[in-house]
Amino acid sequence: MHILSFTSSHRIGLTNLLTEQALAFTKNKRHRFSFVSGEKEQYPGLFDSLRRNNIRYRVIKGLDEHRHFPRLVRECKRLVETDPPDYVTVNTNWQMAIAVASKFLSGGRFRIVYVVHGYRHNQLFRSFIARYIIMTALFFFADHVITPCTFVRRKFRLLGRKNRVIFLGGSESLFADHPLPLFSDTKRLIFPGEFRKGKNQDMLIRVLKRYMETTNDKDIELYLPGKGERLEQCKSLCRRLGIDDKVFFPGFIDQKEMLNLYLKCQYALIPSNVETFGLCITEPFILGRVIITRQVGIAVDIIHHGETGFFFSGEKDLLSLLLKILPDRALCARVAANARGGRYQLRWDDICRRYFGLIFETPAES
Repeated sequence: MHILSFTSSHRIGLTNLLTEQALAFTKNKRHRFSFVSGEKEQYPGLFDSLRRNNIRYRVIKGLDEHRHFPRLVRECKRLVETDPPDYVTVNTNWQMAIAVASKFLSGGRFRIVYVVHGYRHNQLFRSFIARYIIMTALFFFADHVITPCTFVRRKFRLLGRKNRVIFLGGSESLFADHPLPLFSDTKRLIFPGEFRKGKNQDMLIRVLKRYMETTNDKDIELYLPGKGERLEQCKSLCRRLGIDDKVFFPGFIDQKEMLNLYLKCQYALIPSNVETFGLCITEPFILGRVIITRQVGIAVDIIHHGETGFFFSGEKDLLSLLLKILPDRALCARVAANARGGRYQLRWDDICRRYFGLIFETPAES
């Protein structure tokens, strides 16, 4: 079998997540793999990683810019004609449109696997319309649809059995023998995410202020790595509340810096309205941090309240939860250990076995 996978994303280029997936895929020697990406990369060194591991990939300039559709289709058509694939895996609607057009024009017989990585989930009306347009396209043009968690599968439930849940994996660097957090140290909380509508970093800042006022506990810090249009608003809010010495904004950081920051913290807070998957959930979960999250993304699949993490519904609920659990060091230590004990379901090797089992052993449904 020859599998061709798109490994880049809109405006980002080659992503760290899909590079990790490519490395895991190519460990399977029963099949042949090739990859296609735009010319950009999320972090410096991702293309070098593919080259070091002798992974076949093709760069199509402008692939992730949502322009010049006819040219991109012609280049993809040449690609599938030169080395015909049996399966093509796509991650965005743009990539699916290119793959479908290339299939039609080349007379290719490959099957299309669509992996849901996102939709307009922070805008209620647009989200509703977008999901039904996507589902219609997937019904007619995709042979398999993979959703990364039960939360998203429910959003696309009209696709029925064509829609299967397979998690996304975590970087191998997370699975090293890192120490569990110490709960006798300064309490450090983290939420990495883009500063935009629906991520709700401002909620965490307000809750931190109220927690400190209620308990008079000043031995606490909040870390908010990321960039985006609402970053300056959050910094301004910290200054107004007088806690700018307790909230830290590291900016956009690479994978190694992110790992070091996770290891510095004991708690991960996820206040997002929606997460399609939630690396901000899985990465600290793998490291055995205490996850405090809304019921979004993969949290519904891997968090059991009070055992492997905690759920909250809103601002008042989060404050009540922090007042209860932060002083209870024994509870926090137990939950952290339980989380790390369940991390192997997020390892790429196991996820790839399930992926191959789906596309090679399950007949495509129309």
